[in-house]
Amino acid sequence: MIRLAASHARIGMELAFPIVDAFGNSVCDAGTQLEADQISKLHMYGVREIFISDPILDDVPVEPLVPPELEAKAALALKTVLEEAGSANSVEPALIEQAVEPGYEMAKPLFPRVIGEVNSAPISPSAEYDYLMPARTASLAAMLAARIGLDMNTTGQICIGALLMDIGIARIAVGSSHEYEKHPVLSYVLLKDLPFITPVTASIVVQHHERLDGSGFPQGLEGDGISMGARIVAVAESYYSLISSRPDHESWPRQDAMEYVMAFGGDLFDPDVVQAFVRSVPAYPTGVLVRLNTGETGYVVDARIGQIGRPTLRMIADEDGFKIDELFEINLIDEEHRHLIVEDAVEYG
Repeated sequence: MIRLAASHARIGMELAFPIVDAFGNSVCDAGTQLEADQISKLHMYGVREIFISDPILDDVPVEPLVPPELEAKAALALKTVLEEAGSANSVEPALIEQAVEPGYEMAKPLFPRVIGEVNSAPISPSAEYDYLMPARTASLAAMLAARIGLDMNTTGQICIGALLMDIGIARIAVGSSHEYEKHPVLSYVLLKDLPFITPVTASIVVQHHERLDGSGFPQGLEGDGISMGARIVAVAESYYSLISSRPDHESWPRQDAMEYVMAFGGDLFDPDVVQAFVRSVPAYPTGVLVRLNTGETGYVVDARIGQIGRPTLRMIADEDGFKIDELFEINLIDEEHRHLIVEDAVEYG
């Protein structure tokens, strides 16, 4: 199936996967042939990428790391918690516990081995960023934890820390950048005495903005003074923060965000976590159409995660843009193709 940005949806395209909004509500069913009113809904509901049925790639599966329904469940639980935290002096433990459950559920599919690709779509709309960011961060943090070799129980606790890390934001006045740096402590105070919040989870909540060189907040911790869980979440949260747009931040291209994380491995970020990140997040996900430096185009049929920018492609057009009659595949790792470079993704920007 073909993966493309929702902004490139066209009338008559057939959906390979159902589309749901941030909270799991159905927008369009699988098999739907898109019409103008349905395409307009995609923007309305903040849908950033879609999957289209096409004979060219019908034999190429796209398997998500975490089902969208599970991310939606986590986002909905967080929305309830944040609304309660913003309007009451305390939050009912039962509400917070509902947000804990998806954390362990996110960890389970990664064991005994990691299968599937992490969701690399930017978070949208910005109005739902506070709910979606922790859910998306938790799924990537789970993959990084599993790649590093942590067990399922610890990975689940890391997911929970990522899900709950920002609930203190609800206690901060909108637009106050100075007060924003207090939110890890405010989140920690809300959670620290709850019986289902483990030390692993608590450390993530209070330390997820700390950086290896001591430049983070709220305590300016550095090196081994930062828990491994917090170091993992720092990388996951930074990546999604960079690729997502908000009123005060224009989204970065995925490749630029990946380069940023890699460039600061050993300075801001734990180098082992950065290595796990490189082995986990594809520069060009499966199903995306890319253009080579020769002008040729092809679809990614194997993202070859860990080999940055060197996927396996099913070529569909030559350097002059003419369609190829007999499709063929090339692996950009092979010596004979090492002169080829992916210049950009087509219809996925």
